[in-house]
Amino acid sequence: MLQTAREAEAYLNASRTQTPRQVDAQYHFVELNPSSFEYLKYTLKGEGYGERIGKDIALYNHKFESVCADIVAAAAARKAGQRAIFLLDQYAYDDIVMSTVNNIFQNLQGAEVILTFNVDSLLTFLTDSEQFHSITRRIGLEEYINWKDIARLKAGSHWRQIIQRQISHGIWKASGARFMTLFFVTPQGNRPWSYWLVHLSNAYRANDVMKSVHWDHGNSFGHSLEAGFFQIGYEANRDIDVTSQSEMDFQGASAFDETLHKRSVATLKDQLPRMIYDNPDGLMFNDLIYQIANQTNATEKIIKESLHEGVATKELQAIIEGGGLRTKGTSIRGSDILIPNRQKSIFLGYH
Repeated sequence: MLQTAREAEAYLNASRTQTPRQVDAQYHFVELNPSSFEYLKYTLKGEGYGERIGKDIALYNHKFESVCADIVAAAAARKAGQRAIFLLDQYAYDDIVMSTVNNIFQNLQGAEVILTFNVDSLLTFLTDSEQFHSITRRIGLEEYINWKDIARLKAGSHWRQIIQRQISHGIWKASGARFMTLFFVTPQGNRPWSYWLVHLSNAYRANDVMKSVHWDHGNSFGHSLEAGFFQIGYEANRDIDVTSQSEMDFQGASAFDETLHKRSVATLKDQLPRMIYDNPDGLMFNDLIYQIANQTNATEKIIKESLHEGVATKELQAIIEGGGLRTKGTSIRGSDILIPNRQKSIFLGYH
């Protein structure tokens, strides 16, 4: 973070001849382990940041839960308007309590939380036992896990994906955030897809930017849910292992590459018009993207790409605020109203 801010300042001032611009930020580092805390100080000093400790760099040799309120208060008091990014890089899955994350969003309007979660470690040993009830209760996820069916689920072919959906739903609901992206990070070694990188925010734009990061670094991130709309949580009546009907499309882990891009566009090209036809009086594009933000890997750019064919063929109409129609899906703006072309819908099978 510090190096990135330093590079940003250099970029901003590269051709500037007047007063140099500065990145006005405070940094709070929290480390409970005493030896790791000492190494943190050693590293900061070695990188040339020692003089800033106690000024714009604050260090805490405590648990995050015990100092989070102080960090939130410091962020809230700044003139920048309650904007803060919390990078919570936990070793496993039980160091961060969801109620603490919830308090961040309750008290900082512009907060974002980026959380690592070793879901593979949890799933490998998860059982309907007091040990795991206690662990998940403490971090705020117990109520979101279908405990009575764990043994049955583990006997099925998609048990990891099913329980992952429950846990991801729990993280989102317990955090109190409006928007969430949750994708896999590819680690070094021979056990891929074991870590989640979870991004939580109350701002749609932050959510979309984070998705763009995943797509821009596609070889480092992965996705194992459906290419179009997906559903977090779990419903037995949608599970092929229960019903023998494939309503819940479990995928192998896929990188954010051109193949996934094409699948996402092709799937959304079918799903989005159906959603719009369910709103015959019109659906504002901003409302559409807000509604589906937590149900798709697609960025706003990909969603527009998926709508292009429908708009270009006039299957859909994108009405411009103030009058007129868009001719390309890629030119849609947030205030545009999307409506079905009723004359064409008769022939396309929508009703």
